[in-house]
Amino acid sequence: MPPRHSAGSDELLLKLNTMLEGTPAVLPGCEYFYSSDAVELWEQGQSGPITGLNRGPYLLLEFPATIVPRGAGDVIHELSVIGVTAVIAHPERNLHFVREPELLESFVRKGAISQVTAASVLGDLGRAALAASAEFFSRGLVHLVASDAHNLDRRPPRLAAARERVRRDWGEAAAHVLFEGNPRAIVDGLPVERA
Repeated sequence: MPPRHSAGSDELLLKLNTMLEGTPAVLPGCEYFYSSDAVELWEQGQSGPITGLNRGPYLLLEFPATIVPRGAGDVIHELSVIGVTAVIAHPERNLHFVREPELLESFVRKGAISQVTAASVLGDLGRAALAASAEFFSRGLVHLVASDAHNLDRRPPRLAAARERVRRDWGEAAAHVLFEGNPRAIVDGLPVERA
C-alpha cells in the first residue's frame, strides 16, 4: 500500500515532534468526513486527500450527527475489499446508530470497527451517548476508546478516567484491548482484536 500524505506534511510533522521532544508522539492521519467517493479518494494514494492512521490501512471515518447516508455500508465493504478498515468515529453520538444499533453491527460485519469517545463512556456528553456506549459495549461493537479531545478546557482527553470505568464495568482484559492493544495494532498497521 503506498504511503499517503499531503505535500509538506512530513516536514511539519517532523518539526512538531522535534518541538515536543517525542512526548506525545504526533502521528499522521485524518478523521475523514464520510462521502460516497471514499474508495476513489483513497486509491489516489499520495496525491489524494485521505491519510490512513499512521499512514496505514485504517481510515477514521466520521458520519453526520443525525444520519448514516444510504450506501455507506457498501462503501465500507468496498474499503475492506481493498484492504482498508473503516474506523467509525463516535457512533454513540450518531442518532441513526443510537436508534438502530443493528446498522452498526452490519458495518462491523462488513469489516469496520468502531471507536467510542472517552467522554461518552463517562457520561460527560449526556445520557444518550452514555447509554449508547453501554449498548455498543454489550453487543461487542466497541474496538477502541479515544479522547476526541479538542482542547484541555471544553473537551479534555479523560482517557485515564474512561479506562478505569471500562475496567470496572467490563474487566481489565477489555480495558487493555480498547486502550492499549487495539490502538497499538492500528499504529503498527496490524489486525485489531474483535469481540
